[in-house]
Amino acid sequence: MNEYLKPFVPMVKFLGAYLGDGTEVVLHDLTDWNYSVVAIENGHVSGRDIGSPVTDLALKIINEGRYKHEPYMTGYISRGINGHVLKSATFFIRNPKDELVGMMCINSDCQDMVRVRDMMDALIKSMNIPEATGEEVIENFTGNVADLIEANFRKVCSADDEKIRAMKHKEKMEIVTRLDAMGTFLMKGAVGEIAERLHISVPTLYRYLNRCKNT
Repeated sequence: MNEYLKPFVPMVKFLGAYLGDGTEVVLHDLTDWNYSVVAIENGHVSGRDIGSPVTDLALKIINEGRYKHEPYMTGYISRGINGHVLKSATFFIRNPKDELVGMMCINSDCQDMVRVRDMMDALIKSMNIPEATGEEVIENFTGNVADLIEANFRKVCSADDEKIRAMKHKEKMEIVTRLDAMGTFLMKGAVGEIAERLHISVPTLYRYLNRCKNT
């Protein structure tokens, strides 16, 4: 574990005990994204344990450098492995050089409140009251790196294997571009996995990535 994260481990236990079984508190060590979870309380909320990888949202934050401009994020929506909706927050942990070394995240299960909201939505709809809309930030929790790569791939490509084989160069290039923007290729093994899914060679995928960066 990164030395700058050790003081946060007791805080994980404290917050987990205080906030209760419905709220998960997790500490990520970003020196190893493949096994980033180093401390966790109430992991049943998201279905994770120590040794789980970073999330899709964490990869996006790292890739975009959002942590450089904000000390934390609050009030965004995540989704657990069991499909439950979670209200989440993330605190960015930096070392003395202002480098991002970790994140402390809090995820509260809102499923019961969602059921009540759905009942109210049905009532509002029956009364013809206009619905308010807003953008949500969705984070998905996975138990291992392979599942994370799979989830990102399915976000940008829903085609079956036969259709993927028939795709043209431009279509595959677009998939690689979108996956790169999501930070997918920061994960160990992602290049080989995506190359196999797209039925292209690893060198070809690296050429696509170079074109993405040049563009």
